Amino acid sequence: MTRSKGSKPNRRDAAEVTRPTPARAPRVERIPAQRHAAILEHLRETGAASVQELAEVLGASASTVRRDLDYLMEREYLERTHGGAAIKRGGSAGVEVESEISSHIQQHEKALIGAAAAMRVQPHQTVIFDSGTTVLQAARAVTQRGLPLTAITNDLGIAQILGGCAAIRVHVPGGTLRNGSPTLLGSQGETFFKGVHADLAFVGAHAVTGDLLTDSSLELADMKRAMIGAGQQVILLADSSKFGPPSIFDICTLARIAEVISDDGMTPDIRKDLRARGVALTLTSDGAAQSPEIHA
Repeated sequence: MTRSKGSKPNRRDAAEVTRPTPARAPRVERIPAQRHAAILEHLRETGAASVQELAEVLGASASTVRRDLDYLMEREYLERTHGGAAIKRGGSAGVEVESEISSHIQQHEKALIGAAAAMRVQPHQTVIFDSGTTVLQAARAVTQRGLPLTAITNDLGIAQILGGCAAIRVHVPGGTLRNGSPTLLGSQGETFFKGVHADLAFVGAHAVTGDLLTDSSLELADMKRAMIGAGQQVILLADSSKFGPPSIFDICTLARIAEVISDDGMTPDIRKDLRARGVALTLTSDGAAQSPEIHA
């Protein structure tokens, strides 16, 4: 790269000098949501990347990557830079990645978390399933166990998965369907949960910061609080990317959570902080999906 005498290297220049060129991924046809998720995950790890670098990672053409970046920029998931893109800096607390893309982010980690969560369920229990892609993985794992139980969920996609198991009786609260999502929200559902007494509740969150769980939508936060209030034991299912800056609306503090199930990508500092708060912490990995180690 040619630079005029006396000019200072910028962030993009430094990244190109210090980061080795990634191996080119095999040319595999991916649906747009899979590419979008892979781009966001790569930027989360590297901070910034050129179009050529992303093309190498995805095994896609540069023109396809440019279209993908434009799509993600329009939704404020990232910032375009000269010749590439960077992770969005600041002002992203209320930006929620659409569920079609989110389902492909940290997909493997979410499956491990879901498998560990399913092992907490006992026959004939009443279990609440919050909306969200990680809780959806727990629902899939529960159906594979074939246990007789009563399930309650405000997520129509999760209800359909649970309803595919003859041993599971599924209840869905009323409410209004959220745009672009299978999630039911509103006062009708919140009132429903005031009359529910469940053994177990699996919930998610947009972000976990210190002692606080938050979400990007007021309606989602209200519904999650109603579910948490209806569960005798509440387990938070959150992959390691969720532990960071807060979102907009408070859900609750960790005092309402009996256990946190995450993946081993969680940083040592966050692990130490959660343990110091007395939280039962389960970290899943490939070698411990079914019998994860619990740190109390």
